[in-house]
Amino acid sequence: MILNKIKNSLKDAMKDSNKSEVLAMRNILEKIKQYEVDNKTSVNENDILTIISKYVKQLRDSIEQFKKGNRLDLVEKEQSELEIILRFLPKQLDKKEVTKIIENTIENLNASNLSDMGKVIGVVISQTKGQADGKMISEIVKEKLK
Repeated sequence: MILNKIKNSLKDAMKDSNKSEVLAMRNILEKIKQYEVDNKTSVNENDILTIISKYVKQLRDSIEQFKKGNRLDLVEKEQSELEIILRFLPKQLDKKEVTKIIENTIENLNASNLSDMGKVIGVVISQTKGQADGKMISEIVKEKLK
């Protein structure tokens, strides 16, 4: 289970006095706990994957903003945390694999224009379950449905 893997990584990082890894693990555990409190439920594997994926997106957005602001110290910190968090997501699909899934989905749904974009993205995201970046999915779908 992913949650156990995160908790064990936290213990290992604490034993090794790896402060950046401890911080990353605590941040993700905090987000999981917050989700449980907000939704008054315990998390399952899919919930955890969704939480981690959102956190990855948030970190990538922060990195982009820090680069624009020329805050390289913060870029480095966020990049380090991103690399640690990515270990808990399933292997990411490459653009070619995602494109193939999107093309099959468009064909199966008989999608033909941009008004079908939401349906296609919803199906693709449920099929890829954290294995593909939502921004990449959106860009490819938009390109295919022009």
